[in-house]
Amino acid sequence: MAMCRACSAECMMHAEMSEHCRMCAMACDQAAMALEKMLGSMREMAPAM
Repeated sequence: MAMCRACSAECMMHAEMSEHCRMCAMACDQAAMALEKMLGSMREMAPAM
């Protein structure tokens, strides 16, 4: 998740100049959201300690 956020932030700096950077930033944001959702599901399934 941290790498997706870092990549998104870097690509957003270039998004106005480059379409592929804008698309990369969007893909990284979507990946980070999917990973957060997966982590939340894993936490729900884990037994409470």
